[in-house]
Amino acid sequence: MSKSFLQTTTPEIDSKLAYDVLRHNEQVDKCICIVICILIFLFHGFIGYWLKFGIAIPSGFTTKPIDVRYEPVQKNYSNPLSAEKTFEYVSLLNKHKITVIPQAGYELSGLIVAKNHDFFFVSDFFDSAALYDLGASWGELGDKKIYKKYFKSYSSKTELTGSRILWTKGKTRDIPYDDDYVISHFSHSHLVPANRNIMAALLKINRWDKVKINGELIDMTYTPKNGKPKFYRTSMSRNDRMPGDRDNGNCETVYVTQVQIGHFIYK
Repeated sequence: MSKSFLQTTTPEIDSKLAYDVLRHNEQVDKCICIVICILIFLFHGFIGYWLKFGIAIPSGFTTKPIDVRYEPVQKNYSNPLSAEKTFEYVSLLNKHKITVIPQAGYELSGLIVAKNHDFFFVSDFFDSAALYDLGASWGELGDKKIYKKYFKSYSSKTELTGSRILWTKGKTRDIPYDDDYVISHFSHSHLVPANRNIMAALLKINRWDKVKINGELIDMTYTPKNGKPKFYRTSMSRNDRMPGDRDNGNCETVYVTQVQIGHFIYK
């Protein structure tokens, strides 16, 4: 036997139900807004990078492959030429003005073994100019198979101190290269892009790409408001590695005026 149930409501019940539904929707909308705000706060650096550097436009194309067998090409400048080439650089991120003092013409062709473009913490000096760190190798270490067999590397930045390090570790004990060869065939470069398009191109780089960087090795100075001038010097030799060397390490700071990734050239 089937039963029939008669369901009725009153205006008061309908009104209360409509009110509860409205309140529920308002709370859902509020939660969504809070989540969006939190995500924007956490990833505002990434969003800013994407908006500014999301598209790289090639400036040229070459059929000549990148040759990573040779050491970087460097042409040191005299003091008068360095002074003549000095200019004011405006950060692509926060418009801070930094004095750039070119020290040498520089060309690096290498296998990319590590990279780092930390966009979560940007200070008012070095970080706002050197937006990208690149670990590269060349010579026999420019062979991807050899490198992956014997080494592993990654680039990191310490948020509290701002220090940047390329960590390289041997995978086995029977590495067929002495320490001097290994150290002199790696570089950890801090890259200062000359313009937005070059920065966008740098963000396209993948690990194990062969890349060619053209530009200048640079020193930088910056005077904060009501503060003492700050000064940073680039390494001028692949053998700088000890305290007392030019930059107390072996990291090159490169003002990048051109980058080649595969067969595409960006300026």
